[in-house]
Amino acid sequence: MKRNYINYIYFLTLLFFVTTATKAQVSPPMSMYYLNEYLYNPAVAGKIQGLNVGLSYKNNLTGSNGQTVGNTITLDYGMGKNGFGVFVNTDKDGLLNVNRFGASYAYNVQTSKTGNLRFGLSAGISTLKINTNDIIGEDGDVLPAQYDDYVFDGDLGAYYSDEKLSLSAVAPNLRNIIYSENVSDGYNYSTFYFSAAYQVLDGPVKLTPKVLYRGIDGYDNVIDVGVNAQFAEDKFNLLAFYHSSNSMSFGMGFNLMKKYQMQATYSLPINSNLKRYTYGAVELGIKVNLSK
Repeated sequence: MKRNYINYIYFLTLLFFVTTATKAQVSPPMSMYYLNEYLYNPAVAGKIQGLNVGLSYKNNLTGSNGQTVGNTITLDYGMGKNGFGVFVNTDKDGLLNVNRFGASYAYNVQTSKTGNLRFGLSAGISTLKINTNDIIGEDGDVLPAQYDDYVFDGDLGAYYSDEKLSLSAVAPNLRNIIYSENVSDGYNYSTFYFSAAYQVLDGPVKLTPKVLYRGIDGYDNVIDVGVNAQFAEDKFNLLAFYHSSNSMSFGMGFNLMKKYQMQATYSLPINSNLKRYTYGAVELGIKVNLSK
């Protein structure tokens, strides 16, 4: 009887945190919109020539310190028409530790004097593991072991840019090609990305609006609409986004010597129901070109 009761508690707890992990994907890292597009599109790997390093830290403020924390590390290298990259995503959602490791290759084609078309492919592994140190129950229970698994995965992307326009199309989670049945790792439920950005001002102030349309398995598709404003010869920027998932994001960043980029953002819910579960998210992002 005692074991059945503990198993029931395990099941409810795991179900809650898997659901939490799914909801977290509704709000992806803000760094991916302008600072580091490689976070969602493998075709951007090596877009900037030389070695580039990206870091981001995001904490979803749910009232429990560190309950939902995400970290990303990216390395990409551009060499002529070729781009190479590796990435690590780590998320801690309550009892769940979910990690994704992968590598990317991109190839670019010059379509005009200023136009460039890139294609990219990523391949890697996603792992899902229960942090058993945080479980209070009987030793040797087999239920947590059922959430210790990994799946192979990949992403396919295309990216076009010229002096002012940039377009992205991404097919994430290519696991369906590998596995004959639905595989869920509790981490990435994105089904597609389409984005478009166009620089409307180019002077003392550069203004670049952006629209991103993304699909999420089991949820309504999300539209993100925002703008990035750059000042003082691109040394300082402000950005703001509205998300149709009933939230807004604001941020500011600095660009030092055209080598070190830093960005801080805050996202907050604008729906009273969401406010019962979270009062926002804070994120810090850094990108460095080590070849400059």
